Amino acid sequence: MIAIPGAFHTATDDLPFADDWAGTPGVRLKLLMADIEGARFAVRIRFAPGIELPPHKHTGEVHAFTVAGEWFYLEHADIAPNRAGSYLFEPPGSTHTLKVADGNTGETDVVFVVYGAMIHLGPQGEVLAVGDAESHLRDWPAAVRAQGKRLPETLPIGGSMAYRRI
Repeated sequence: MIAIPGAFHTATDDLPFADDWAGTPGVRLKLLMADIEGARFAVRIRFAPGIELPPHKHTGEVHAFTVAGEWFYLEHADIAPNRAGSYLFEPPGSTHTLKVADGNTGETDVVFVVYGAMIHLGPQGEVLAVGDAESHLRDWPAAVRAQGKRLPETLPIGGSMAYRRI
């Protein structure tokens, strides 16, 4: 029988950011947790002022906690902008384009807990890429290593949610 700890702790400030995440200058990402079997992952992303990401669709729900800055979705003018201290729930099937406020004086800092996958879309709605727990677990350590940064020895990963080497 596998012993499952009662909780997991990640000192997020001790984890390195992968700069220019997915080839996008001004976007920095760190992986906090990945559960491939449970189809979920958590990331902390910092965005430079004015960043606009391509549209994307979620196959599962998303929870977003804004730590600093301001951002919003271009398609949803009826929803208040996300600012420091705000929480946003995104239902499965939602499609939107993330835009960071142009007037921000520093980075916008957001923690996202994502269930399922993010389907990144092109101008005609074609699928450009799919991001999920497995791809983040593969791509984040590779990007961090390529940037010469030190990785932690372990992260909470997997359906049994045991700390594992990355």
